[in-house]
Amino acid sequence: MEQFADRIREYYTDPLVPLAKAFMFRRPPTVGELRRPPQVLLLGNHSSGKSTFVNHLLGAEVQKTGVAPTDDGFTIITHGPHDTDLDGHSVVSNPDLPYEGLRHFGDQLVSHIRLKLRPSDLLHTVTLIDSPGMIDEAKAENGRGFDFPAVVRWFAERADLVMIFFDPDKPGTTGETLQVFRESLVGIDHKLLIVLNKMDQFHNLHDFARAYGALCWNLGKVIPRKDLPMIYNTFVPIAGKPASGLRMDDFEKARHDLIEELHRAPTRRMDNQITQMAAFAERLRLHAYVIDEAARRYRRTRKRTYSVLTLVVLALGGGAAVTGLIVALPALAVAVIAMVAVLELVSFPRARRRQIDSFDEIFEGLHDTELLMRDQAEDLRAMWQEVHPRARDMAHKRGLQTFPAIRPADREVLNTLIEQDIPRLRSELYDVLRDASVGADAADIAPEAPAPDPWRGGGPEVLRAP
Repeated sequence: MEQFADRIREYYTDPLVPLAKAFMFRRPPTVGELRRPPQVLLLGNHSSGKSTFVNHLLGAEVQKTGVAPTDDGFTIITHGPHDTDLDGHSVVSNPDLPYEGLRHFGDQLVSHIRLKLRPSDLLHTVTLIDSPGMIDEAKAENGRGFDFPAVVRWFAERADLVMIFFDPDKPGTTGETLQVFRESLVGIDHKLLIVLNKMDQFHNLHDFARAYGALCWNLGKVIPRKDLPMIYNTFVPIAGKPASGLRMDDFEKARHDLIEELHRAPTRRMDNQITQMAAFAERLRLHAYVIDEAARRYRRTRKRTYSVLTLVVLALGGGAAVTGLIVALPALAVAVIAMVAVLELVSFPRARRRQIDSFDEIFEGLHDTELLMRDQAEDLRAMWQEVHPRARDMAHKRGLQTFPAIRPADREVLNTLIEQDIPRLRSELYDVLRDASVGADAADIAPEAPAPDPWRGGGPEVLRAP
């Protein structure tokens, strides 16, 4: 996998980062973010069983659990030689950790972040991020002190897997849960696993069907798809808890399947990095090409204007020399200076604003062929709507005249990266994973004991119920 990571870093180094800096596009992933271990984000309301699931995975009481809210912050749980807890300020100020970006959410958030180091074998291969339980109020920034949906979006974009837990008592009905689906989880469906937890609380099939139906109904309102994603119906075994009235076999299997998905996080990590790079490159191309075309049009307008002005001045000056009206030349010079001042202070700023206001028209012109294709038009327009506000802001703040012209060779490199290099890299990754899967299947049917699965860290013992 290291060869794929190296190539991803090379593609960012050239051509993506230089072009992003030249056109003031958003910050690319840092080296620390690219090298960080896989991350799994756990979301859910305050009684959905997230922390209990974390403790079950690690085989230790790492997180506090209870029916009432027990945690109001984000807890990052990763591997360390000894049990160590660090506060948020230590986390965001450490350049070796990929969490510096959380600073801009403010001190209120930073004070609600904790890092826990634990000597668990599972944490060698994955970092777990437990989140505060979601509440009934949809707009809770004032109560929390920070923009919760935006912070969830930040973690979700960087996570390789997002598990969202639902409680049978409140299957998706909390206002904040619905808000997170609408604002924080848009566009990351490929990372999302939905879990209806606490199946052992049901006494009969009727109760289960009612909760499952309510969850599907609520999800249908916030997931814009005709078919709902798979829902993992499961539970975490707790010693001494009364037995359920339902058979637990299928729910046990669902828990094992869920844990298997978690163990696949390292594989997802590389695939997600390729997807992230592709999305970054495609949006950068939109951003840069539209600004470049607007700047090119502005430079052409400026050049034509000065060419016309030069011809007029030469004609007037030549006429004055021929007719002997040399005394008119100083007045002509003053008029030229005044005209240049008007152009620079009034006309050209207006021309720049007109070009920036025409970004939508420029986008349509650059992509007229793709926009005629129904299968591409919708995604391309959605991508432009995402990119347009920043492109407009940067063009206004910096000025079109300051952006460099993109050389044809640079265009070719970027287009080749998006259309050939990244798809080839993804195909090569799939080939490696397929070969590894075939090898694992062959080992399973061999007479000798199979080799340990490298994605399982310390092996299945870390998955046993405490």
